[in-house]
Amino acid sequence: MPKILMLSDITGLGPDYHVGDEAMAEVAIERLGHLVGKENLILGCASPEGVPETYGIKAFAFYHTPDDILKKMRWKKPLSYLKSLATNLYQVIRCDKVVVCGGGNMTSVWTGVLEARLRLLKVANFFKKDIYLVSQTIGPYTDIHRERVDTILKHAKWIGVRDVNFSHTQTSNPVEFALDDACFLEKRHNDYTKRISAQNEPFACVSMRKFGGMDDNAVLRVATAIEKALSSHNVNTVFIPHHAPRGTEGDIKLAHNIEHLWPDEKFHLVDPIPLASSLKALTVDSQFVVSMRYHQLIFALSTGVPAVGIYVNEYTEAKLRGSFESLGLKPLVTSIEDVENKLEPLVKEALESRALFEAAALRVQGDAKVLSERPYRMLAEVAENQQSFASVEGDSKS
Repeated sequence: MPKILMLSDITGLGPDYHVGDEAMAEVAIERLGHLVGKENLILGCASPEGVPETYGIKAFAFYHTPDDILKKMRWKKPLSYLKSLATNLYQVIRCDKVVVCGGGNMTSVWTGVLEARLRLLKVANFFKKDIYLVSQTIGPYTDIHRERVDTILKHAKWIGVRDVNFSHTQTSNPVEFALDDACFLEKRHNDYTKRISAQNEPFACVSMRKFGGMDDNAVLRVATAIEKALSSHNVNTVFIPHHAPRGTEGDIKLAHNIEHLWPDEKFHLVDPIPLASSLKALTVDSQFVVSMRYHQLIFALSTGVPAVGIYVNEYTEAKLRGSFESLGLKPLVTSIEDVENKLEPLVKEALESRALFEAAALRVQGDAKVLSERPYRMLAEVAENQQSFASVEGDSKS
């Protein structure tokens, strides 16, 4: 069996758990584990301590150091500099193939993540290791990054992207479209999320993030528009955080800053954050979703739940539009600048289009699933008619 080096921006379950990245990684690990055995997988990430317990595979520290910082380390921290180079060399030599798991991290928006990955992939090219990218949003890039990406990915075996109209414009190399891997994540309640669902019915799921140039006033303005839209449909709000560094920051801190906008007993914050599979089950129980988070939209759209997205800039617009377009749905999205005027009509349109959302979700388990599995079969050197995947998509809410 081939030994596969995985790169993913995850931590395993804990205070720095990131729902979207972990959801895609969980699907990738389960698929590859089924095909080649988890003993043949090793994953590089910045915080590897919780990965073995959560996912049952080995992990090593792979830090997202930007190029300019790494250069300074040559003189200021030479041992750390040499360790970084040695880690890439050692891990690449001992593997047969390299796969970058899904995410929106191959972009100049996240300079450190991108440049660290490109350095390792350059080593992989030198040793003629097969490179695969799965479930990505590629770009946007600076001109310098675009040139490096084109060069380093020139001989990649697979560049899998999850949006129809954006990523292919960001690289000169051919890309392959498939639905986001999180579409195929099992949905499975635990006692905690099952209780939240029962206590808040009927409810809508909301996810927000403070991103880009948003200040506190912008956050409050968007939250006010969301509360107004939900109250007009007489539903409670279940706020689903996707990332809360140290367990209290990020989305959870944002939620505490906006909860006063809701009437008493109408706002429930999911804290602590459970596994992505449980959040997907909670989403299925909701009436509809309003989200600034891409993967909250994926959880909704892949299970037939009407949804509306709110974007901040070109990067987030591309991701949110792509989540709808990938399933053949009209992108029901608005910007934070237009949210006060456009959110309520979009929610109304989404609810009136429930049948379209449900039909799109049914397509997820057909040819779309087979296509999404193709790069994993290639990684495992398994022909499509030789071996079937174990199911990573549950059919029930239990």
